[in-house]
Amino acid sequence: MVQAPTNFFGIVVRRQRYKERDALVTILTKEYGFRTFLVRGTQNAKSKISGSVITFSYGEYSGVVKNDGLSFLNSASNIKQFNEIVQDIELNAYATFLFDLYHEAFIDDPVPDSWYRELFKALLYIDNGYDAQIIVNIMQMKLLTAFGVEPNMDSCVVGGETEGVFDFSVLLGGLICSKHFDSDIHRLHIPKRIIYFLRLFSKINLNQVGKIEIKENNKDLIQHAIDAIYLGTVGYYPKSKTFIDKMKRWRF
Repeated sequence: MVQAPTNFFGIVVRRQRYKERDALVTILTKEYGFRTFLVRGTQNAKSKISGSVITFSYGEYSGVVKNDGLSFLNSASNIKQFNEIVQDIELNAYATFLFDLYHEAFIDDPVPDSWYRELFKALLYIDNGYDAQIIVNIMQMKLLTAFGVEPNMDSCVVGGETEGVFDFSVLLGGLICSKHFDSDIHRLHIPKRIIYFLRLFSKINLNQVGKIEIKENNKDLIQHAIDAIYLGTVGYYPKSKTFIDKMKRWRF
């Protein structure tokens, strides 16, 4: 039985050439999660759909969506692009990393609507000139919940203290205050000012991000801290993170 096409909203995550004339296009759909589509004739100069499946395009698509194997894309409408992300290699890298985090967190399941909206908002902020690293760092702290390892960023995991000097304990699953530093000799030794930002990022709404100003050296320390938290709790990073790390070394 031939499956009827369906309409869905999606963001193009990745595109690669397939054989001579076609392309394989990965789309994060609002309804079905990540799906890879075979798109016919994209290498043809007269193709009507080729421009609609450029990476970081988004809009309404129509096609046959399958749970297993390749899906098939038929048409697209009302397509727009995150133009700045498309043109800037650094913004491109951060957006790609964010896509990969989502894929690791949700695998092939549909992304819950609230998370999908948050991703789209994050991409809009990056595309509109907000600091890409800070946007992604905020999303990283929030995504720990989706990974099932949400840390306690409200109080000391040992004694419940809400004020004082804190560090982060991977072993104990969150903040640890100076009274209980001996409870984890492997605590991360994160500076006080960086703990402040990690707590802020775990709670802040992206709508408030324009009020945040962070010095470059603090941004580096924030990233190192989040890297340590991810490696200690989630246990791995997508490969796209390696490229971001290389980009940072280009500054020196």
